[in-house]
Amino acid sequence: MFYPAECNSLVSLGKVTLPKYMTSAISLNAGDYTTFIVHEENIIIVKDSIDVLKKDVFATGFTQKLDKQNRITIPSEIRKTLNLQKGSVLEIRQIRGSIVLREHHEGAEDNAEAVRYVLRKIEAPSEEQYIYRKVKSEGRIQLSEQIINALGFKLGAYMQFFLRKNELVLKELEVKFTSPDGSTYTGETRKLDEKGHLVVAKKARDLLGIDVGDTVLIRKKKDEVILSKVEV
Repeated sequence: MFYPAECNSLVSLGKVTLPKYMTSAISLNAGDYTTFIVHEENIIIVKDSIDVLKKDVFATGFTQKLDKQNRITIPSEIRKTLNLQKGSVLEIRQIRGSIVLREHHEGAEDNAEAVRYVLRKIEAPSEEQYIYRKVKSEGRIQLSEQIINALGFKLGAYMQFFLRKNELVLKELEVKFTSPDGSTYTGETRKLDEKGHLVVAKKARDLLGIDVGDTVLIRKKKDEVILSKVEV
């Protein structure tokens, strides 16, 4: 039988209290920012770092601050994805350099090894960065400040879309530009607004078959930022 380390309930606004000894074990203190990873039914919380943006890790790019009461707010998109409601009981474990949450169900199996697999992926060196985000209404994708900085973009910049096979290459608008290797300019430009919203132009979404609710992968490879649809 698997026994979770501790269980706490999700309270209003998505807050959950983390055990002090667990946050201390990973050197997470009040005021520190955390990054959220969603793997199967698990919410994996680690200290904020672009090092988590690895292939197949499913880093969301969401960050939250640990408050003075040792509580963290689980972002609403994650709660919706995992169907977590106020009053949901969460198992809380500390595994390697992370704190892992999942909804408590009697008789659930221990899945610590699956979590360790993700953490090993995070620790592996990589020159590329991967972010998985949901497409919202009108083709809008929410990017956090962490993601924007990791991709080398600036808030308020205008983004150009270049089509290359089944992916889009994103570039900040330049007065004079050349198309990335193997791509053609779509003629579409959109602003990355001050709230981190990037709207993927309808023409570009149609070309890639992207609909509202789809998951897209944004990856940085050397000096290119590439967007593609995640096939499920």
